[in-house]
Amino acid sequence: MRAVLAPVFVLLIILSGLSDAAGQTRKPSRPFATITADWTRILDRVQQQMGDPLLSAEAARGFRTAIKAVRDEARQIKADAEAEIATIERRAAALGEPPTDGGLTEPEEIASARSQYAEDIAFYQARIAQSELAIVRSDELDRAISILDRERYLENLLKRNPLPFTPDTIVVAVPELVVVFVRHVDAPRHWWQTRGRTLDEGVWLAPIVLVVLVIAVGWSIRVVLLRRFGRDPTVAEPSYTRRFVAAIAEAIARGIVPALILALVWYRVSLPGGLVTGLTETMIVAFCESAILFILAWAVLRAVLAPDLPAWGLTSVTPRNALTICRHGALLAAVFGLDDFVLNSTAGMYTSPELQSFYLLFANTIEGLLVLSLIRGRLWRSEEAPQVEAEPQAEATEDPPRPNRVWSTLQLLIGGVALAGIATTALGYSALGFMLIKQLLISGIVVGVLTVLRGLFRELIGAGLRSRMIRDRLSVRHATRSVVKFWLRAALDVAIFAVGLLILAPLWAGVAIPDVWAWTSGFLQGFTIGNVTISITDIATAIAVFVLALVVTRAIQRGLSERILPQTRLDTGVQHSLSAGFGYLGLVIAAALGISALGIDLGNVALIAGALSVGIGFGLQNVVNNFVSGLILLIERPIKVGDWVSVAGDEGFVKRINVRATELETFHRASVIIPNADLLSSAVTNMTHKDRYGRIDVGVGVAYGSDTEKVRDILLECARAHSRVLQWPEPFVVFQNFGESSLDFELRCYTADVIWKVIIASDLRFDIDRRFREAGVEIPFPQRVVHHANQPPKPEPGAA
Repeated sequence: MRAVLAPVFVLLIILSGLSDAAGQTRKPSRPFATITADWTRILDRVQQQMGDPLLSAEAARGFRTAIKAVRDEARQIKADAEAEIATIERRAAALGEPPTDGGLTEPEEIASARSQYAEDIAFYQARIAQSELAIVRSDELDRAISILDRERYLENLLKRNPLPFTPDTIVVAVPELVVVFVRHVDAPRHWWQTRGRTLDEGVWLAPIVLVVLVIAVGWSIRVVLLRRFGRDPTVAEPSYTRRFVAAIAEAIARGIVPALILALVWYRVSLPGGLVTGLTETMIVAFCESAILFILAWAVLRAVLAPDLPAWGLTSVTPRNALTICRHGALLAAVFGLDDFVLNSTAGMYTSPELQSFYLLFANTIEGLLVLSLIRGRLWRSEEAPQVEAEPQAEATEDPPRPNRVWSTLQLLIGGVALAGIATTALGYSALGFMLIKQLLISGIVVGVLTVLRGLFRELIGAGLRSRMIRDRLSVRHATRSVVKFWLRAALDVAIFAVGLLILAPLWAGVAIPDVWAWTSGFLQGFTIGNVTISITDIATAIAVFVLALVVTRAIQRGLSERILPQTRLDTGVQHSLSAGFGYLGLVIAAALGISALGIDLGNVALIAGALSVGIGFGLQNVVNNFVSGLILLIERPIKVGDWVSVAGDEGFVKRINVRATELETFHRASVIIPNADLLSSAVTNMTHKDRYGRIDVGVGVAYGSDTEKVRDILLECARAHSRVLQWPEPFVVFQNFGESSLDFELRCYTADVIWKVIIASDLRFDIDRRFREAGVEIPFPQRVVHHANQPPKPEPGAA
């Protein structure tokens, strides 16, 4: 007991200490008048600064942060005031309606409480009004800052620098470029002379140990990934799932060790008060970022294309083209990383417009040409067409294969943007050309990452739906799993497209990321059409709650039918009824939970259902009739799953009782779907309603003159000798009739399992036939005497 209670007491002490600490550190709330004064002061200051033409981008971002804080605080105060008003209104409603003029006078206490409630409501309504005013002003200023940002963005893009190839530009740019280069080269030497030489040798011990540790951990991860999930050269035709997993493993393994080392160096150098400072720190950080980008790009290209093992590639390009794409892609990543290093390392330096124009011309031209080399159509062909020299007089009899229109359009678009970036830079619009080239490369990286993620999640969806839990434990059929897989993958494509749009829109449209997220948040939280508010988040939550509740219900139902109910002594039909009833109950609960998560009052749903009940009664009369009949069948159980029934000429076993109809499997293995209403309105013969006892009747005829006592004894002996015939009630023989050609007998016996009725009757007939032949009892053929009307009479014997 002490061992059990001791951790509980310790946990309570810790929680109480945390709550006390939280209470001590919680700041006291400010008076509302002070809060509104702060709002007004902040918003007025932002509005005044908005007219300053020298307002920097950093200051604008700071203003947006302040505006967001005001708006969030105002929304919180508004929500608290609305909650207080709802509480006060409930209390006021408990007092009842105020007395009318000329009516009874209510007690003073009630009147005072009612007056106090009215004052409180007015007080909180004033808070709501002031909060809404602050929210409106915040939204207006936020939109104004967004408009100002977009205007400055466009102004910067259309700003023209000196032409990069003129002599005047070259005269200014080249010496300045040499100065910048010398400063970068001299920065490490300057750092070593001023700071590095004075450091103790022990200062370097911790970073070196950490680097060695990261190398060891990274190498271990690399070895494990390649051994367990990497490519196997002995496998000639791996599946797509296997190739995809191997590509991810190869990409992580090939880039994880150097990426971890560079990330560690970047982290250590970026720490405040680090070993390296000044331009050297900026250069190291920029180098680490550029090198990580290059290493990851190289690893992903090699993993996806697999030029060394073509069978393991995720694309259908030829090995030669895959190797070319890898080389050109790696070169583009290296140039892009070098460009990124130069721009980041010189961000704090002043560079003349001439140098910017001169440098960006070379950088954008090289990157644009590499992009053009990567989008060549022949690089992405699945197979190399043989070069056959055509005869000059031969005419083509077949149309050439048409290229993919989507890919052709994409090629034209990418090529046009790359050429536009080079051309605009050459014309002096350096910022515009830089934006086109850089956004094109970043968009390619984003699209590539999203494509890999799409493939990964599609494979996870397929693997999850193929899992044993979905197939066996939840009993989800293949057709259902196919439909679910289609819709889940469709939803995944929509989500991937939406994420890509949210990432790429700020890049190309010049929209600030906070604006994009604000629009997205507003769209997800809901939009109003008339008096109806549609919330995408609420709809998705409701669907998720409904599906989750349905899955849980199905799992519990599966457990009931396979584990719990079979351990009881209940009949199989009772077990099925309980399982089916729980399934219907779970469906209703899942629907109720989904509707509640959607924010719809169940009372309103009941009113709407009552209003529509008349229309449902007329329009869906048969459906409702069958549904109610199905519930009655499950409750009264005139038939159960597994019963042998006969309905309107159809005979067989009950396989399933559904909401609308019951499935009957005949002896010919055919399924007969019978509406539940027909089972209640027509006569049903149930061979196994109460139990499985049944009677077997075997008719037989013997020739006239046979010993009837002997026949009876033989029939009884045959019945008593059969292992499935009960001795009580004991079998008996009925002498039914003097037939036209035979004496008709019928053997009647009983069995404990009527399912064997046909087999038992067949066995008895085989045995009766054998015993009759042994005893000399004849089973006659049908005999008839036929007289012809025109036949002449036969002459009498002895007549002349």
